[in-house]
Amino acid sequence: MDRQIQAGRRRRAAHRERGVVSVIVALSLAALIGFVGLALDLGKLYVAKSELQNSADACALAAARDLTGASPLSVSEAAGIAAASANSALFQSTPVAMTVDSNIKYSDSLSDAFESKDGITYSLANVRYAQCTTNLSGIVNWFIQALDVIPGVNIANAAVSARAVATTGASQTTCAIPVFVCTPTTATPSSASYAIGQWLTSKIDSSKQGKGIYGGGNFGWANLSGGTGASALASQLTGAGQCSLTINQPIGNPGNIASIDTAWNTRFGIYKNGNGNATGVTDFTGYAYTSTSWSKQSGAYSDFITRRRSFTPYQGDGPAGLSTNGSAASQATYQAGADRRLALVPMVDCSSLANANGTHTTTAQSFGCVLMLDPMQKGGNADAVTLEYLGASDLASSPCATQGIPGAGTGVGPKVPVLVR
Repeated sequence: MDRQIQAGRRRRAAHRERGVVSVIVALSLAALIGFVGLALDLGKLYVAKSELQNSADACALAAARDLTGASPLSVSEAAGIAAASANSALFQSTPVAMTVDSNIKYSDSLSDAFESKDGITYSLANVRYAQCTTNLSGIVNWFIQALDVIPGVNIANAAVSARAVATTGASQTTCAIPVFVCTPTTATPSSASYAIGQWLTSKIDSSKQGKGIYGGGNFGWANLSGGTGASALASQLTGAGQCSLTINQPIGNPGNIASIDTAWNTRFGIYKNGNGNATGVTDFTGYAYTSTSWSKQSGAYSDFITRRRSFTPYQGDGPAGLSTNGSAASQATYQAGADRRLALVPMVDCSSLANANGTHTTTAQSFGCVLMLDPMQKGGNADAVTLEYLGASDLASSPCATQGIPGAGTGVGPKVPVLVR
């Protein structure tokens, strides 16, 4: 009898133990699922956050582009909302919603408060920064709600947001070659303005070659770093050029320097001792535009673009009507070239330089975009070289400016939107 009672007690204890184990396993399983779900749900929120950040970045860049100091902020806000709304979040399943006077705000400084377009306390001309905020709420978690079975735990739906601030800054531009161009009002022949596509001739006086003295024409050579000597000019031609010019910066040693023909011609893929002396990088094309090869003597830029796509070599002295001091590079050399014939040039007042010698200096009044048309002949002692004028460097259509890539604060290209936060 006692043995039967004890056996029953053992069976009841084992049953209770099995019940406790089941509860522990159930709670452990819920916790395990919850923590696994936590990793998955956090990944989901991370993706949503990244998508919202893309939307905020697009909004800020679009809104900043219209901070001109003249356009109403409603134009900027509309551009920002349109750019942000073109994006989606939550694995591209949910459009990003933007609200007028709520998601986009403005300020004159990063250290000042950002305000809505209608509540802005800064003058329109001083508004420099656009801030965009994007958010998404009510995100249903996949697994983490399993933790709700734990007493006292209540997992709510998630929300994420993103923010970006943008302004406008100088764009990166091509660097300047050691050339100054006379402003149209003082050029010879004088004109109201240079036309885009107009050919400009170098100042040259064959009786005074190499003495820093020039005759008629639209442009001459100058050391853009303020120094003197032909070697400095040659280094700028074979190298990148002068990349940090500013308005009113002094320009030294104006004049026509004949000895830079070898350096000038490297940009056309013409090397004095053949390809073995390629000390300067060539452009993608060396095709020369002269009165012989381009009878229109204007508007060669579109043809230049076509020839650059096909890596057209320098056509040779005969077809170009020239006598250079070198030979053209191989096709492979042009294919490995760079953008070397589009360049910036300082525009200066040449009236003070008439019949001047190399000791005189001037300053840059503005910057123009030009195409180097032809190589220099032997020693630079024959005909003048020419440039094609492609407009002011700060024109939005200027081929010298690389739109969308921020440059130094002193850059002279068009203003482009730049993310700062």
